[in-house]
Amino acid sequence: MDLKKLYRELVRRNVFRAIVAYLAVSWVLIQIASTLLPVFEAPAYLLEGLIYLLAIGLVFWTGFSWVYDLTPRGIQKTPEAHDTTGTRQLNSKRLNAVIVGAGIAAVLILLAGSFWAGSQWKSGKEFAYNSGFRIAVLPFEDKSDNAEFGYLSEGLAEDVISKLYNISSLSVISSRSTFQFKDTGKSIEQISKELKADIMLIGSYTIYSQNLDVKVEVIDGKNNEILNYASISGNLARMGDVISRIGDNIYWALNITDSEQKINENTVIRETNIEAYKYNAMGKSAMYDNTGQKLEDITRYFQAAIDLDSTYVDPYIGIAEAHIFDVNRGYMSPTEGAQMAKKYALMAEKLNPGSGEVSGILGIIYCLDFDFKNAIPYFEKSLQRSPNFLKTYRWYAFVLELMGDFDRAEALKKKASILDPLNAINDVFLALNYIFQGNLIRAEEVIGTKLSLEPNHKEFLWVKAVLLVEKGLYNEAYEALLKRNYGLETNFIAGYLFTRIGQEDRANVVLNNMLAASEKRYVPPSQIAIVLCGLEQYDRALEELEEAFLVHDQFIGWIKFTSMTDPIKEHPRYISLMEQLDWE
Repeated sequence: MDLKKLYRELVRRNVFRAIVAYLAVSWVLIQIASTLLPVFEAPAYLLEGLIYLLAIGLVFWTGFSWVYDLTPRGIQKTPEAHDTTGTRQLNSKRLNAVIVGAGIAAVLILLAGSFWAGSQWKSGKEFAYNSGFRIAVLPFEDKSDNAEFGYLSEGLAEDVISKLYNISSLSVISSRSTFQFKDTGKSIEQISKELKADIMLIGSYTIYSQNLDVKVEVIDGKNNEILNYASISGNLARMGDVISRIGDNIYWALNITDSEQKINENTVIRETNIEAYKYNAMGKSAMYDNTGQKLEDITRYFQAAIDLDSTYVDPYIGIAEAHIFDVNRGYMSPTEGAQMAKKYALMAEKLNPGSGEVSGILGIIYCLDFDFKNAIPYFEKSLQRSPNFLKTYRWYAFVLELMGDFDRAEALKKKASILDPLNAINDVFLALNYIFQGNLIRAEEVIGTKLSLEPNHKEFLWVKAVLLVEKGLYNEAYEALLKRNYGLETNFIAGYLFTRIGQEDRANVVLNNMLAASEKRYVPPSQIAIVLCGLEQYDRALEELEEAFLVHDQFIGWIKFTSMTDPIKEHPRYISLMEQLDWE
């Protein structure tokens, strides 16, 4: 092939100019779409689809520009021989005009977009779950050589995190992720990289009699530069004052605006019963230590704090969260958990009216009561007042999924991943979001990414099995569960799978195990219903579904979205129950 001759022919036919013009116009279209689509809350795949479509169109446009010319007499086939009629020059001018016009349009769009974004920033109109700086607060180092005050290591860090809940320009990484680095010996750079944190807060404390001396550093996590250092002293009975001054140093180091700080102005700095503070900190530690402590062992710490100081709001929140935590663990029915959590959440609301954290908990309690629509105002208030309260994002996303708003649910789950980056359950929930909306390709991407990093990850092998079930690949799903090597005889997905691969005896073993367990503790009836659907025992499945409705089983969302329960979805009993839920 004569490349020089090909190049001259491409130039003669204005193919290069045509490609540049196409790319310029395409870029303008993409900029317009990327600006307007989010305004109308359009799904992300629309923009991706436009980009793919334009990329495919480029191939056809290149061929078209080789074969045809745009002439004063319209579109005509390009002459095989070189013509000297001026058509080449006229076509070149026209294409140049398109390129220049597209360039001017692009500049105007960029300026308009910058002006719009600036006006949005100035007016404060932004999604409550937008990300700013990502800040991680590590457990404080105890330099007192006194085991009695060891609880302050995590207690101080928890209080600083709570202090930052209300700052919308920060994404405050939860203690569930940051506390994993306690006593690991990892460097600030390593921890910052693993948490994807821009800012790190580290501190230490020393106790002298009843006085507390705290030293804190605000550090740029990327280059290990100290942005602020402070030595703060105070009385143990004025712990709130110490926490407030730590917050002030963070605000100063990160240029947090006065308007954001005003959210905390109504917080009264109160005297703290140090023993009550101790028990509250121990309760939080017990709730998240991953050793499966019983509810009564967790709540006794919070109750001890309340007995010592009945005006201390934190332990009321702690007991409410502990009951919700027990529901999440499957140790308590949602109706029972909601009843107990509500009692203490309302006490917390009375002591601290308008708290974003308490609003989020009340929203969760409404979810546990199957009152999803009334949960939404509480979640919205929580996002406005405490935009870093992790639980709001997870539960609000759950409600939005039930109502079919998968796009905003996805956005909330992605924010939850920012706030708790080391918790795999965030990506499990995200994958399930895609599965429930039928977007199996996106679900497969999330699952595949995680399993490529950790092939034997139990949670993701399980959710992979769920995905494969929805795709009708039952043998492959069974292989995923076998690789997981955990809970095959008690898991409802395994029970359903056994019915699909011709092992009904094993499915009945799973069913009987679940029924036996339900005599001793709470087992979600909707999970039992799924196994019964696999065994084609539809009347019994509907009975379990009715029981799920009575106990406010949160897994009832699975019944709505999974194909495993398709055989009962046309039954009048099913339709009647779903109408009562009023999800739409």
